[in-house]
Amino acid sequence: MNRKRKKLSVRFGPALKAVLICLVTCSLGLGYVWQKKQINDLGAQIKENENKMEDLRRENKRRGDTLAYLMSPQELDARLRQLGLDLEVPRPEQIVVLVDAKIDVTQPQPLRTASR
Repeated sequence: MNRKRKKLSVRFGPALKAVLICLVTCSLGLGYVWQKKQINDLGAQIKENENKMEDLRRENKRRGDTLAYLMSPQELDARLRQLGLDLEVPRPEQIVVLVDAKIDVTQPQPLRTASR
């Protein structure tokens, strides 16, 4: 009986090792393929995001150019005429210049008290 048991364990040992080696090799291969797929997917996402960013930059540039055009004096003047707003450049006597009163911080200011 011992011989049969030994023979069975001798036969079973190499088979178990072969199965373990196959499992490890297959799992490493699957891990490698999964990792390559993840790298490929991330590369595609990066490329897609770069394309979106370039589209947004072009749109931003186009809108900036449109804004600059709409703010140009010629375009504003044409728009005023179109809307019928009779605006014109003020004459010098119509301009009022406001001057800030300078406060001298070197001299102490007197305290003001509320009087009734």
